Amino acid sequence: MTVNDVISANLRMLRELRDRIGQLELAARVGVSRRTIARLENAEVADPGIVLLSRIAAELGVSLALLTGHELEPLTLPLPRDVRERLKSPQGPETLDAMIRAARQTHPEADPADA
Repeated sequence: MTVNDVISANLRMLRELRDRIGQLELAARVGVSRRTIARLENAEVADPGIVLLSRIAAELGVSLALLTGHELEPLTLPLPRDVRERLKSPQGPETLDAMIRAARQTHPEADPADA
């Protein structure tokens, strides 16, 4: 799987996590056309550039590494109500990113980036 494929898969999922932000709204927030966001989601942009990807990640409230590093996978997991509510809040993507970083620091052998 290429980085563009990972970005494509993750961008859709992260937009959903971020209060179902639409392509048009995200595009306006980062200063590109809706078509550019659509092309990123379809892995049709050969080199989107670090600046654009950084702006998108910041707007979605996640690290660049989370957007581009590994394909995210939907998961159903029982969580304490306060954690679930935090993940559903506007701070949800930042919370998810922090949880992933903390888990990797605690269990670095589980990080697929080291494989």
